[in-house]
Amino acid sequence: MSHNSSLRKSALFFSAVALFLVTESAAAQDLSTEDLRQLGRQAFDEGKYSDAERFLRLALEEFEKHGGGTPKSLGDLASVLTAEERYSEAEQLLERALRIMPGPANADSRERSRLFSNLGALYQQTARFKDAESAFNQALLVADPHDPYIGVILNNLGALHTQKGNRKQAEADLRKALILVERQLGKDHPDLAPILTNLAALYQKQKKWTLAEGYLLRAVHIVEYSQRPDHPDTALILEHLGVVHYRQKKVKQAEMELRRALEIGHKALGTESIRVASISLNLAQVLTAERQYDEAKIFYSDGLRVQERSLGFMAPEVATTLESFARLLHTMKSHTSADEMEGRAKRIRAEHAYTVSVTESRHW
Repeated sequence: MSHNSSLRKSALFFSAVALFLVTESAAAQDLSTEDLRQLGRQAFDEGKYSDAERFLRLALEEFEKHGGGTPKSLGDLASVLTAEERYSEAEQLLERALRIMPGPANADSRERSRLFSNLGALYQQTARFKDAESAFNQALLVADPHDPYIGVILNNLGALHTQKGNRKQAEADLRKALILVERQLGKDHPDLAPILTNLAALYQKQKKWTLAEGYLLRAVHIVEYSQRPDHPDTALILEHLGVVHYRQKKVKQAEMELRRALEIGHKALGTESIRVASISLNLAQVLTAERQYDEAKIFYSDGLRVQERSLGFMAPEVATTLESFARLLHTMKSHTSADEMEGRAKRIRAEHAYTVSVTESRHW
């Protein structure tokens, strides 16, 4: 696999953001230190994030003792921490890497561009969209115009515009990224998978299910031939595919895909991951449609608990889950519990509407 292989992250449901480990020459590096770093990078590529973190921390410790490689090693470790949803730690490492990057702003353009892009992806994961767009634009500004990595930055920008509802700009960025990566790396390169997934997410938002399905099937084909079958990237694509098939009334197929995605997610990311919670909630919806109410209730409970812990009890996403969960409970004749959830959801919606209204009035 290429040393530039990517990490695809999802922001709750729709966005698959590509993060790349920064690269450097092994020249003039202590061999044992570089070996540790390469072991970390290999583990990262395979989705073994705890192993990757361990090796990269050891490598970073050695680099800091002997000099050289530190900004890039900080970026490597930050990518792993972002994949583990440890955003605060990752952000500190990326900011430190940019501060200590040697030379003028136009030096090491490839590495500087990657650091800005990874920082933008982190901002996107934590819903700081204005900061994310600024970081992605900075990554484009300092990048070599002939570097294939520009495709990754455009992919990230496209995912961001999808989240913000700027569909025309999202499609332009994503299609440009797709053409660039296909031309420079080939039509089956693993770096195409996040672009295809983001294009599918864009068409999902427009309810263009057939278009979305086509891009996702191509993405699945690519990752199944280029990565381990239990890689976290596979879980993300299968989740999207499960939702698309559910919308196409292919409910049994959707259930199988979401169950496989959940199995991979549990193994790779653990039960407390917000990404895994997203899969659980989508599976709960499918099981509800199949009238498997008791199991659906378990998955709603698991997903809601993780959302509340990760996003806060007053997050809009929590309100959405409470509303869906309440509908299931009404179907199961648990009206008291359902009414309580609906009441909570209304309070969250009211609080969010008030906060937005107050914020807008300050800019009047």
